[in-house]
Amino acid sequence: MAKSNKLTLAKLNTVDNKNNQRKTIYVTPERYEVNIHTFFRESLMEDAVTEYIALVEELRNQTELDDVMIRGTLSLFNVLVMKKFTDLPFPKKMDLSSLINISRKFMDNGITNEVINSFPKEELDKLEQRFKTAQQQAAKVVAEMAVASIGQAQDISKEFSDAS
Repeated sequence: MAKSNKLTLAKLNTVDNKNNQRKTIYVTPERYEVNIHTFFRESLMEDAVTEYIALVEELRNQTELDDVMIRGTLSLFNVLVMKKFTDLPFPKKMDLSSLINISRKFMDNGITNEVINSFPKEELDKLEQRFKTAQQQAAKVVAEMAVASIGQAQDISKEFSDAS
């Protein structure tokens, strides 16, 4: 009789260990140690995309935007990659403004370039594709909402003109 190859918790942990690939790099002239992932877990990529969507929504809901805030959003991809796939110091709870502030510190001190350039290109490409797909889906939802809103406005207008 053939031996069963049933997935157990121990076997799952063994399989999952391949997802824990990391390496140590050194940043700034002081050579601070940073551990980076060399394999991007699906769950962490999903977390990064979800956080990105939440931050974009927060941005959309803000009534007062300044140039610093708008420019800072351009670095969201890099900063979320660093937040999810390194052991760089990020506060646990961060809003868009504080995330932009810390991202500027990383950028101004050359840390962003050093870290991003140390990730495997194929892993960054996978994540970037995820972001693009999420952006397209979000744009599609917004477009559908706009079309529905226009349709409702036209219906109301028609009802109003029919009542006249």
